[in-house]
Amino acid sequence: MELSLLIRKMGHKLAEIRERALRNILCKLDHNLITYADLVQEKLLFIHLLEWFNFPIVPMKEEVLHLMNNFVKHPSAVQHLVSIGAVEFLSQLRPNVDPNLQAVVDGILDGLFLLPSEIPSGCQAVSYQARPLPSEDNLEILVGYFHPGRSRLQRTEVPPKSLVVNQAVKCLKFSTFPWLSLTTTDRHVLSSNESSLRSNSHSLIWNTCELLQDVIMQDFPAEIFLQRPKIVQSLLSLLKLAFGRDGQHHLALQAVSCLYQLCIFLRIRLNFHRDPSFVSSEPGSVSRNTSLSHSQEARGLHLSQNPSLGSSSPRPSVVGRTGQRPRGDGQDWDAASSSGSSTQANANSRASPLDTGHIDLPELENEDTLELQFQQLSLPQFCVSILECALPLLRTGSRRVTIKVLELLTENALLIADAISEDVWEDSSLFGLEMKEKLLGVLDSLGETISYHKSIVNSEQSELMLVHHRMAFISISLFTVRLLQILLPVEKANSVLSGSLVTALFLLSLDMPFLLEYPSIHESIAAYLEQINSENYSIYKQASEAVHSIECTCNFMFEVHKEGEKNLFELLELADQGLKSLPYHQHFPLLQEFMRTSSNIWKSAKTSALLQAESQKILLHLLSHPVLNIKTKSYHCCLDIVKECLGIHNVAKPVSSICHGVNFLLHPKVLYEICTFGLQEANNEVHC
Repeated sequence: MELSLLIRKMGHKLAEIRERALRNILCKLDHNLITYADLVQEKLLFIHLLEWFNFPIVPMKEEVLHLMNNFVKHPSAVQHLVSIGAVEFLSQLRPNVDPNLQAVVDGILDGLFLLPSEIPSGCQAVSYQARPLPSEDNLEILVGYFHPGRSRLQRTEVPPKSLVVNQAVKCLKFSTFPWLSLTTTDRHVLSSNESSLRSNSHSLIWNTCELLQDVIMQDFPAEIFLQRPKIVQSLLSLLKLAFGRDGQHHLALQAVSCLYQLCIFLRIRLNFHRDPSFVSSEPGSVSRNTSLSHSQEARGLHLSQNPSLGSSSPRPSVVGRTGQRPRGDGQDWDAASSSGSSTQANANSRASPLDTGHIDLPELENEDTLELQFQQLSLPQFCVSILECALPLLRTGSRRVTIKVLELLTENALLIADAISEDVWEDSSLFGLEMKEKLLGVLDSLGETISYHKSIVNSEQSELMLVHHRMAFISISLFTVRLLQILLPVEKANSVLSGSLVTALFLLSLDMPFLLEYPSIHESIAAYLEQINSENYSIYKQASEAVHSIECTCNFMFEVHKEGEKNLFELLELADQGLKSLPYHQHFPLLQEFMRTSSNIWKSAKTSALLQAESQKILLHLLSHPVLNIKTKSYHCCLDIVKECLGIHNVAKPVSSICHGVNFLLHPKVLYEICTFGLQEANNEVHC
């Protein structure tokens, strides 16, 4: 859409043309035909907005100021306004506007002060003229940003000086929800519940938590509790009571339930705002697709399509009002601003798709929106706060508390996946550094908790407590690995993880029951361990190979005693793998059974040469084994087979069948090993 023509007309000397151009732009913004993102790079627009007040006739002052107030929420717009001298201009303008507009000017200046107010060199600033222009003849010369003598500046674009600001935050997937304005009664409801949560009465706190779950959280959009976070902060404080007595831990459980429900509703609201049909670019504006979907899907309440004025509502009633109460989320009517000024009323009167009746609606009370927005919690801050406050509860020793907290943490992890990216470990912004520091503390706390439950399992405890600690160990470990998979790529683990979590991962890697029950999770643990501690990973690999070898030993012994035809290739493979763990368990029947199997393989001339070669390789390995006990037992097994095949008790048997039993020892390689090294062995049991 071509906007340059409209922007140029905003600097026209005729007030009617300027006004019509401004109304055109406002209308397009209201109907989402253009967005503020389309306008923030139009430097000429900001010049004309400031020069608007330098003309003899200044219509629509409120609209212009509110438009600039919306622009200062965008860093690019702030940069342009600062570069053209908006701070000095508005400071001079403020005393010359109506008192009801001075607060709007203050809000704009507050937004501009978030960035340094340096004016780029070579860029002429707009100056405010408090008195009317002297004559109509000089109007063309004096009005506007550029005078005839400045034509060269108009043709030559001077690049602005780079602003010194904090580095961009890279770790956010989602930060804050669009701001929602509340009615006076809504704020009273939230304030009353927040005060009740700080009460000394246990019963009042309990009832308030139940009210929050059953009514308040069902009634308000979930992001309200982040934008006005006192209730959330009170609930987080209640978690500390989990270690108390006299029933205080029950209050902590109630707080956990409230936070768990809030996490669920926040995820619903997050999905709602990600819906492609939700296209409103202005935080307070009406989305024509959102009200009914929010009321029925996000809050799960059934609302009548034709509500009567006297119909009941699940929300607390509004004192002194008989009409149906609006939800207070800013979407029951055109609430494009929370200031409630006459300007906004005029702007709202242009179009409101929901203004179809004459329902008595409570008015919005003036509140310091800017201050509230500074106090609100972003979604990442909320998620990390839950981690910090809830993790200590995993060591209370209470099975019920552990289960409830793990449910909360699991739901919270889903929000973390939507709010914080993997770049948090490399984000050098102030916010990113704060998140990194807190997450490192969380991971360290998880490592300590895992090690705590592991050590308790190994001590003398009752069977019931052993089961509790074992289940806690497994459940917390699963959550920890899931959190690592969400936040930490394996390749970055070496530069991030240290301390107690490394120890915990090592313990998990050696936990055989955990491996058998959760093989995919165990693979992730091994991958992290390989990156962060090569020595521990080497120990894990050796232990893993030993366990696998013992399994092969057991399988070989089971298969070799089976009746019927045997798969000799499979038996030799199992024997070869089983020999690796033989120094640990020294189960010598394995040697005896292998020698018999090898003898049977070499008896028949029709046996595959590959089978003979594989059995011979294992035999030579045993005859030259570095462990003396194994070497000695191998020679004893060979001697036993020779005695069995050539003993006097076989005198009645055919000679050929007797000789074939020792064929596996008559190969030149085997005889060379026996004669050259066996006879030279210092141990008498070998060379004799």
